[in-house]
Amino acid sequence: MTAWDCPASPAYDLRPATDADFDFARDLYLSSMKPLLIALDAWDADQIDAAFRGYFIAAEIRVVTVAGVDAGWIQVSQTHKELCLDQLHLIEEVRGQGIGTALIKAVIADATGQNKNVSLSLVRGNPAITLYRRLGFERTSEDDTKIHKRLTTGRAA
Repeated sequence: MTAWDCPASPAYDLRPATDADFDFARDLYLSSMKPLLIALDAWDADQIDAAFRGYFIAAEIRVVTVAGVDAGWIQVSQTHKELCLDQLHLIEEVRGQGIGTALIKAVIADATGQNKNVSLSLVRGNPAITLYRRLGFERTSEDDTKIHKRLTTGRAA
Protein backbone atom coordinates (compact mmCIF):
# COMPACT_ATOMS: atom_id res chain seq x y z
CA MET A 1 0.00 0.00 0.00
CA THR A 2 1.28 3.45 -0.90
CA ALA A 3 0.38 6.87 0.46
CA TRP A 4 -1.95 7.59 -2.44
CA ASP A 5 -3.98 4.48 -1.56
CA CYS A 6 -4.98 6.12 1.73
CA PRO A 7 -7.38 9.05 1.69
CA ALA A 8 -6.04 12.23 3.28
CA SER A 9 -9.56 13.49 3.91
CA PRO A 10 -12.67 11.83 5.32
CA ALA A 11 -14.67 13.29 2.42
CA TYR A 12 -13.65 10.53 -0.01
CA ASP A 13 -12.40 6.97 -0.26
CA LEU A 14 -10.31 5.15 -2.84
CA ARG A 15 -10.73 1.69 -4.24
CA PRO A 16 -8.65 -0.22 -6.77
CA ALA A 17 -10.00 0.02 -10.30
CA THR A 18 -11.07 -3.05 -12.25
CA ASP A 19 -11.71 -3.53 -15.94
CA ALA A 20 -15.39 -2.93 -15.12
CA ASP A 21 -14.49 0.73 -14.39
CA PHE A 22 -13.36 1.34 -17.97
CA ASP A 23 -16.61 2.98 -19.18
CA PHE A 24 -16.89 5.25 -16.13
CA ALA A 25 -13.25 6.33 -16.46
CA ARG A 26 -13.50 6.86 -20.23
CA ASP A 27 -16.72 8.86 -19.99
CA LEU A 28 -15.30 11.12 -17.27
CA TYR A 29 -12.02 11.50 -19.18
CA LEU A 30 -13.83 12.46 -22.37
CA SER A 31 -16.14 14.92 -20.61
CA SER A 32 -13.10 16.59 -19.04
CA MET A 33 -10.87 16.58 -22.12
CA LYS A 34 -13.31 17.26 -24.96
CA PRO A 35 -13.90 20.99 -24.29
CA LEU A 36 -10.16 21.61 -23.83
CA LEU A 37 -9.19 19.73 -26.97
CA ILE A 38 -11.95 21.34 -29.05
CA ALA A 39 -10.62 24.75 -27.98
CA LEU A 40 -7.17 23.69 -29.23
CA ASP A 41 -8.63 22.31 -32.48
CA ALA A 42 -7.23 18.94 -31.44
CA TRP A 43 -10.43 16.92 -30.98
CA ASP A 44 -10.56 13.66 -32.92
CA ALA A 45 -13.01 11.34 -31.16
CA ASP A 46 -11.73 8.12 -32.74
CA GLN A 47 -8.08 8.95 -32.08
CA ILE A 48 -8.75 10.02 -28.50
CA ASP A 49 -10.85 6.94 -27.78
CA ALA A 50 -8.09 4.68 -29.14
CA ALA A 51 -5.47 6.52 -27.08
CA PHE A 52 -7.57 6.18 -23.94
CA ARG A 53 -7.75 2.41 -24.42
CA GLY A 54 -3.95 2.41 -24.19
CA TYR A 55 -3.91 4.73 -21.15
CA PHE A 56 -6.33 2.71 -19.05
CA ILE A 57 -4.23 0.39 -16.90
CA ALA A 58 -6.45 -0.75 -14.03
CA ALA A 59 -3.50 -1.69 -11.81
CA GLU A 60 -2.36 1.97 -11.77
CA ILE A 61 -5.81 3.43 -11.11
CA ARG A 62 -7.81 4.13 -7.98
CA VAL A 63 -11.46 5.12 -8.21
CA VAL A 64 -12.45 8.02 -5.99
CA THR A 65 -15.74 7.49 -4.17
CA VAL A 66 -17.77 10.01 -2.21
CA ALA A 67 -20.54 8.68 0.02
CA GLY A 68 -20.15 5.33 -1.72
CA VAL A 69 -20.64 6.73 -5.23
CA ASP A 70 -17.95 6.78 -7.92
CA ALA A 71 -16.84 10.40 -8.21
CA GLY A 72 -13.54 10.27 -10.08
CA TRP A 73 -10.31 8.46 -10.65
CA ILE A 74 -6.57 8.90 -10.34
CA GLN A 75 -3.85 7.07 -12.24
CA VAL A 76 -0.23 7.03 -11.08
CA SER A 77 2.57 5.14 -12.80
CA GLN A 78 6.23 5.18 -11.90
CA THR A 79 9.76 4.98 -13.19
CA HIS A 80 12.92 4.53 -11.18
CA LYS A 81 13.18 8.35 -10.83
CA GLU A 82 9.60 9.55 -10.49
CA LEU A 83 5.94 9.01 -9.89
CA CYS A 84 3.90 10.09 -12.89
CA LEU A 85 0.49 11.59 -12.17
CA ASP A 86 -0.99 10.33 -15.42
CA GLN A 87 -4.65 11.16 -14.84
CA LEU A 88 -6.85 12.84 -12.26
CA HIS A 89 -10.51 13.41 -13.05
CA LEU A 90 -13.37 14.28 -10.73
CA ILE A 91 -17.04 14.68 -11.53
CA GLU A 92 -18.29 18.26 -11.53
CA GLU A 93 -20.31 17.81 -8.33
CA VAL A 94 -17.25 17.14 -6.16
CA ARG A 95 -14.78 19.58 -7.67
CA GLY A 96 -13.66 22.42 -5.42
CA GLN A 97 -13.95 20.39 -2.21
CA GLY A 98 -10.21 19.80 -1.79
CA ILE A 99 -10.29 16.19 -2.96
CA GLY A 100 -8.00 16.79 -5.93
CA THR A 101 -5.54 18.72 -3.77
CA ALA A 102 -5.56 15.96 -1.14
CA LEU A 103 -4.95 13.30 -3.80
CA ILE A 104 -2.04 15.22 -5.32
CA LYS A 105 -0.52 15.86 -1.90
CA ALA A 106 -0.73 12.14 -1.16
CA VAL A 107 1.12 11.37 -4.41
CA ILE A 108 3.75 13.98 -3.47
CA ALA A 109 4.12 12.42 -0.01
CA ASP A 110 4.51 8.97 -1.55
CA ALA A 111 7.14 10.28 -4.00
CA THR A 112 9.00 12.07 -1.22
CA GLY A 113 9.06 8.86 0.82
CA GLN A 114 10.54 7.03 -2.16
CA ASN A 115 12.99 9.87 -2.94
CA LYS A 116 11.32 10.36 -6.32
CA ASN A 117 10.07 13.40 -8.19
CA VAL A 118 6.51 13.80 -9.48
CA SER A 119 5.77 14.52 -13.13
CA LEU A 120 2.57 15.27 -14.99
CA SER A 121 1.28 16.59 -18.26
CA LEU A 122 -1.86 18.62 -18.68
CA VAL A 123 -3.78 19.89 -21.66
CA ARG A 124 -3.42 23.59 -22.33
CA GLY A 125 -6.34 25.53 -20.90
CA ASN A 126 -6.87 23.10 -18.01
CA PRO A 127 -7.82 25.24 -15.00
CA ALA A 128 -5.93 22.82 -12.71
CA ILE A 129 -2.70 24.49 -13.82
CA THR A 130 -3.08 27.01 -10.98
CA LEU A 131 -3.35 24.16 -8.46
CA TYR A 132 -0.22 22.48 -9.81
CA ARG A 133 1.64 25.78 -9.73
CA ARG A 134 0.51 26.41 -6.15
CA LEU A 135 1.77 22.95 -5.14
CA GLY A 136 5.22 23.72 -6.57
CA PHE A 137 5.18 22.03 -9.96
CA GLU A 138 7.43 23.71 -12.51
CA ARG A 139 7.11 23.67 -16.29
CA THR A 140 9.70 21.43 -17.93
CA SER A 141 8.50 21.57 -21.53
CA GLU A 142 5.43 22.01 -23.68
CA ASP A 143 4.03 21.14 -27.07
CA ASP A 144 1.02 22.21 -29.12
CA THR A 145 -1.52 20.68 -26.75
CA LYS A 146 0.22 19.86 -23.46
CA ILE A 147 2.28 21.45 -20.73
CA HIS A 148 4.69 19.10 -18.94
CA LYS A 149 5.51 19.79 -15.30
CA ARG A 150 7.66 18.32 -12.54
CA LEU A 151 7.89 18.67 -8.81
CA THR A 152 11.35 17.95 -7.45
CA THR A 153 11.03 16.31 -4.05
CA GLY A 154 14.67 15.63 -3.31
CA ARG A 155 16.07 13.57 -6.16
CA ALA A 156 18.01 15.49 -8.78
CA ALA A 157 15.93 16.00 -11.90
